[in-house]
Amino acid sequence: MEIKLFHTNDIHSHLYNYLKIKNYLLHQKKRYKERMMYVDLGDHVDRSHPYTEATLGKGNIDLLNQAGCDVATLGNNEGITLEIDDLKSLYDGAGFDVVCANLLESGEREPYFEPYVIKEINGIKFGFIGLTVEFTPFYKALGWNVSDAFEWVEKCVDQLSGRVDCIVLMSHLGKYDDETIAIRFPEIDIILGSHTHHHFDKGERVGPVLIGAAGRFGDYIGEVTLNFEGGKLVRKSARLIETDLLAHIDDPYYEYGRDLMRERVIQWNALPIPRHLYHTSRFITRLAGMIRKFTDTDVSIVHTGLIAKNFEGGTLTDYELHKVLPHPINAVRIEVTGRELKDILRQSMRNEFRDEVVRGMGFRGDIFGSFVTDNIGYIQSKREYFVGGKRVRDHAKYTIGTLDMYTFGRIFPHFKSSRKTYMMPDFLRDIVKRYSDDL
Repeated sequence: MEIKLFHTNDIHSHLYNYLKIKNYLLHQKKRYKERMMYVDLGDHVDRSHPYTEATLGKGNIDLLNQAGCDVATLGNNEGITLEIDDLKSLYDGAGFDVVCANLLESGEREPYFEPYVIKEINGIKFGFIGLTVEFTPFYKALGWNVSDAFEWVEKCVDQLSGRVDCIVLMSHLGKYDDETIAIRFPEIDIILGSHTHHHFDKGERVGPVLIGAAGRFGDYIGEVTLNFEGGKLVRKSARLIETDLLAHIDDPYYEYGRDLMRERVIQWNALPIPRHLYHTSRFITRLAGMIRKFTDTDVSIVHTGLIAKNFEGGTLTDYELHKVLPHPINAVRIEVTGRELKDILRQSMRNEFRDEVVRGMGFRGDIFGSFVTDNIGYIQSKREYFVGGKRVRDHAKYTIGTLDMYTFGRIFPHFKSSRKTYMMPDFLRDIVKRYSDDL
């Protein structure tokens, strides 16, 4: 008996592609009837899309329902871009099972979602395990605990062994963790991978384990073909279907989200917000000040590329501000010494990333641009730095208000080991709304 397993991952609210995927899957459902299942591996939600932002992700869940999703797990975009109560209610209308073994509420010992689910097709039993990436400090700031994925794999595999005919791991951990899990747990039949946006045209085999991955943004649909004889899995193969080859579909969801967000007015007579990548502007300077105020720090640092689109001035609504600042980026409070602060400021003045096209880390713009600071002074002739008019002392302690995307080690290596407090769940646009009188 042949069973088809279709999978998507890291859609990131690219709903134009997903509508084509939905139609394709519904067609396959008519073809294979009860001999197929469809699973999603997380990061379907991305609040850079107006429809997702306006519905706080519930619109994405409705689309998964329409596509006939059977099982889903969550990625970091579901997990850390929503407040804890919004994540708890995100799947209230889901017509599918949600599994995630390693996400727990703070202080709890059992997962908030079911760690796995058993599904049956024509007498063949499948065990689907869900796991999400361990972005520990971000989850902790929201009231969650994301625990060791490998320990939960071992628990779930032990519990499923002997109860199912096929174990499928739905992983939002990334390519390298998937390969390690395949080596350590050959009892797993299929790993469906995501998070690192990789794709395998015909799957990848690690020992007896077949790994499938379908890239990002709905560019591909993953298809795994499983053949069973007498309840025993005897053959398995994987392939990708290119979404570009599917029929065009009209996408009304951007307009739906835009209209909902335009109902919420922030300012009636707002000043223009220009997009200047290589020099400062009134707005980006005010934004740096707002972040310093929000984080209650000595200084702040941001970059001009955060302004993704111009705003011509006039009525500033949630939609217009979302176009300016579409990023799911949070502020962070960082503690450094004076010497470290001076190193960081010298690095910022070099503007090494000014012309780079930046992807990921929550950034939804394109070119990085230049750094802008608040409450920092510099006398070049004396090579001296000042905070609040006072000279920076090497051994004194200072606090920086900045962006969580800088803390992954690439942009400011100092930040990776510094003491940090993530200011969740407010995004930059939420901070602007909070201090809208400062505009």
